[in-house]
Amino acid sequence: MFKKSAVVASALLGLGLIISSSVEAGGSYQKQNWGVSPQAHLYGGGSLGLSNQGAFDDGLTVGGKIYGGMKFSRLLGAEVGYMRIGEAKGEAKDTPDGRLKADLTSTMDAIYATAVGYLPVAPHMDLIGKAGVARWSQDSSKDVKDIAEKSSASDQGISPLIGVGAQYRVGPNMHIRGEWEHTFGAGTEDTDFETGIDLMSVGLTFSTF
Repeated sequence: MFKKSAVVASALLGLGLIISSSVEAGGSYQKQNWGVSPQAHLYGGGSLGLSNQGAFDDGLTVGGKIYGGMKFSRLLGAEVGYMRIGEAKGEAKDTPDGRLKADLTSTMDAIYATAVGYLPVAPHMDLIGKAGVARWSQDSSKDVKDIAEKSSASDQGISPLIGVGAQYRVGPNMHIRGEWEHTFGAGTEDTDFETGIDLMSVGLTFSTF
């Protein structure tokens, strides 16, 4: 699965370079800098916030992420990162007639790769939109207390991810960023552990430009 994520991240980086070259066509920098805008720069950062696994009923938990990427032009970039979603608990019916109940626990994290779009809306402020994929990992357990039966499993998979947010430039190389990201259909498919993932976070981004 990790190899697939690496391939996706590489493809997104290549796509960003191609689109950036096309959008900025006509400038002499294309020959001098291999088609990359002179305003392209690297960045990295970290965020903390609240996460949620939608199929479980225990509410929000503390989540966070670290990330890095390249902004190819004022409007386009690519990003990779690691999300820590945390643990969620819920309850499931163990039999069709509902006589037995099971306590469920799911702990998740994810590595993601996305294309990122930027929309300047005010001096020093951009809206952000992103779309890509997340390679999630899940450790799950089911405890049927009435019959003293407990089971656990681990699973991984790749699911689509989208996100929206905003960032504000507070210094020459620093932004405050807030965003919401959602991963569709994570967790073991066709079981009580299949769920959507939400992460709402605020953090700092440091850049080379």
